[in-house]
Amino acid sequence: MPDDAELAVAGVRGPAGEVVGAAFLIDHHRLLTCTHVVRAALTADSSPPADDPDGLESLDGRLVEVVFPLVGRGRPVTAVVLPPDDPDDPDDVTVLQIVTPVPAGTRPVRLARPGERGTRDRFCRVFGFPGGEAKGRWFEGRVVGPVGGGWMQLANPTDTGYQIQPGYSGAPVWDHRVRCVVGMVVAADRRSKPRPEHPAAFMIPIRRLPVPTRFGRPLVVTRWRQPFSRWRTDPVPPAERAVRRARRTRPAGPVGQARWGRVRWLRWGWLAALAAVALAGIAVVSPEPLPGCAPPVELRVAAAPDDLLTYQAVAAAYAVSSSVRGCRTTNVFVYSAPAGEVAQGLRRGWSASAGQPATATGPATPAWYPADVGPRPDVWFPGAEPLDDQLRKLPAVRDFATIAWSPLVLGVPRVLVESARDDADRQRALTWPELFAKASRAPADAPVVTGSGRRVAGTGWQVVRPDPTVSPEARMVDVALYGRSGTTQLRQEVEQPLETTQDQRGYPLGTLATVLCRQRQLAQDPTGPVPPAVITTEQAVVRFNGGDRLGDACAELGPPVPARAMVAFYPVQTPGVDHRVVRLRWSTSVQSPAARATADDFQHWLAGPGRDVLRAQGFRVSARGGPGSGLTAQNGVLPDWPLDNPQWKLADASDVLALNTADQRYREARRPARVLLALDSSGSMLAPAGRGTRFDLAVDGVATALRQLGARDEVGVWTFSTAYPGAAGRPRPVGRADPDRDAALLARLRRTVPAGDTPLHRTIDDGVRELRRLGGPDNHLRAMVVLTDGRDTASGRLTPRLAGQPPVRLYVIAIGEASCDDRVPERTLRQAARATGGDCREAAASTVDQRLTDLFGQLWEKGAEQ
Repeated sequence: MPDDAELAVAGVRGPAGEVVGAAFLIDHHRLLTCTHVVRAALTADSSPPADDPDGLESLDGRLVEVVFPLVGRGRPVTAVVLPPDDPDDPDDVTVLQIVTPVPAGTRPVRLARPGERGTRDRFCRVFGFPGGEAKGRWFEGRVVGPVGGGWMQLANPTDTGYQIQPGYSGAPVWDHRVRCVVGMVVAADRRSKPRPEHPAAFMIPIRRLPVPTRFGRPLVVTRWRQPFSRWRTDPVPPAERAVRRARRTRPAGPVGQARWGRVRWLRWGWLAALAAVALAGIAVVSPEPLPGCAPPVELRVAAAPDDLLTYQAVAAAYAVSSSVRGCRTTNVFVYSAPAGEVAQGLRRGWSASAGQPATATGPATPAWYPADVGPRPDVWFPGAEPLDDQLRKLPAVRDFATIAWSPLVLGVPRVLVESARDDADRQRALTWPELFAKASRAPADAPVVTGSGRRVAGTGWQVVRPDPTVSPEARMVDVALYGRSGTTQLRQEVEQPLETTQDQRGYPLGTLATVLCRQRQLAQDPTGPVPPAVITTEQAVVRFNGGDRLGDACAELGPPVPARAMVAFYPVQTPGVDHRVVRLRWSTSVQSPAARATADDFQHWLAGPGRDVLRAQGFRVSARGGPGSGLTAQNGVLPDWPLDNPQWKLADASDVLALNTADQRYREARRPARVLLALDSSGSMLAPAGRGTRFDLAVDGVATALRQLGARDEVGVWTFSTAYPGAAGRPRPVGRADPDRDAALLARLRRTVPAGDTPLHRTIDDGVRELRRLGGPDNHLRAMVVLTDGRDTASGRLTPRLAGQPPVRLYVIAIGEASCDDRVPERTLRQAARATGGDCREAAASTVDQRLTDLFGQLWEKGAEQ
């Protein structure tokens, strides 16, 4: 469920207290809604009065009552109707100013202004009040495309869920993938319906909404996710540029520097307005920014998903510090973007590519679209991902600098640590192989003999590690962990214990943040088994113990039970993760000089006052004489390390040759996979998606994935719809690579014409049972991968049976109208998949082949080489 949309939506009450429509917060004190909703709230009739057929009767200054159903326990709030910026604007839009205290927990949405191509065919959600339902209901559908008058059409192509109807007007249209509002519901189609039971509806896109500016500017992501974008920052008149430059000039002298970013002045106009309202008996909190401020510069920042929340906090601190006399000079928009996707975008000049289908002689070339990654960033935080020389030399890369670092450690639940036995090993020279052996071996096993001749007994803690195919932290640890062990020894002493712990405790094959997200679930349950130790970074230990969010994909919040908080163990010569800031350059047609100058100022701030913010986030910052506020013994770390241990040195794990060698050894030692791939072949898969239909691109993905199959891996392919007896066709039984059989499979799939409904739950249930039924060695990773573009429509009340032995991981790729928040049926598809150690991933239909390739790169032996 979206984080922001539900906390911003208010119901607009009518004269009798009934909810007549919706409104939503565009900043902390203003709401956007439809004029006809306000008219209905004031007159119990949404149509103009007979003596005012054009609806020209002024509503300015009238008071309306709104209620936030999901916060504040439904306490009513009073708002006043503001006059429009342009009285002649015919659009059905009104702005409300809240004049009583806003309930705690509300949160304004971020608005997005994509072009038509960046909006159409996007999955969307709307929270409104159909039929006056005071608790609210969700609509799920998609943005079809533009219609006359500047509106865009919405549709729900499924047979389930609510339709847009009276009560949804004024509600925000939420694009859950980009986490922004792209429009406002304005009407339902009562004249014509594509299908009698599925009426269409319409929204006004944000780019056409007269978002008010004379009362302050809300946070708007300009031209967000526009493919083939040629936009630039809005032009600023020369006089206004001069005023902005004057306001951004730092005061001279130590006193002026100390006041930089802290001075707040009120304008006399606002004081007069406040006094006038106070005389009327209404309390008002003035919105920000104050009138008279120049429009702030939009700075676009891409951050690695695991570090999104960290850099959002850093960016927020910078935005505050760069304010001048109460005027915000910069809006910093930080969005989640995998480092590999950003690197690919930089190599392509951030230009869209439709890719190429697979041929008999070569694999498909995956598509790449800016709309699936984000806007051209001005600044990039790649997180732990090393930057190779080719990337550093790209024309788009201006420069880069290391701003912080964090050592890799072993995080052990506090309840497992025995002071007499373990405290010395937190600071003594145990190497990574020695510390891993101590943690993974049982007390009854033979002790490990260290390089100094010391005998270290096993503790039985068990260890879990992120997946080296997607986690740069895991790759760095492998450099130190593998040592000189042979493949057989590496398999038995390292990889097999790690895999056993993963399966027994339900840990995902994912990044550090996803592993820690599962760790938090286990650590917050005092009645369950104690979680194992985790290979992690020191900074992640601080965030974990502090209860902070762990990456973009983890919704788990709150600190662990104190006994299950983690304690960091520091091996000798442990690798360190360097965190860099990369400044990017684009042509002036897409990056204004103001944005480029703000990126420079941001980097300078990170090297100066921003270091305190980085330390507060748990980082270590070079050229500083002490640890930061986040590095405390209470947070489970050693604040003085390595300052009082000069013999401890960080290993240079960013060496490309060392990383590639560790990757190769991992591929040789990892277990093979047995994967069943189920492709949705229902009628909706005929929808167009770039260079073909959704099903065409899925077949291209299968063709590329089959080339990644390792010698020991096994794969089977099913297609499912009600067009098949028993719900699924089985064109390829589970088995090892076979070029002839694979060629026949692809030929058969390309002849397939999707039809019928979607028996999703039945297919999952049958596939999991099939993978458990198959015999053979028990050391396989068993996984079922399902690609679907819709909800289940043909399984009745069947609930897939996912729990059991041997464990089977479920992965779902949801495209089109499908969502990871769909029910299965007692929990969401995402929750069901993650409970197995798998995942649910939403993707644009045009990138189906790339998503399949990425997933099989994790599951199969040869995939890690790609």
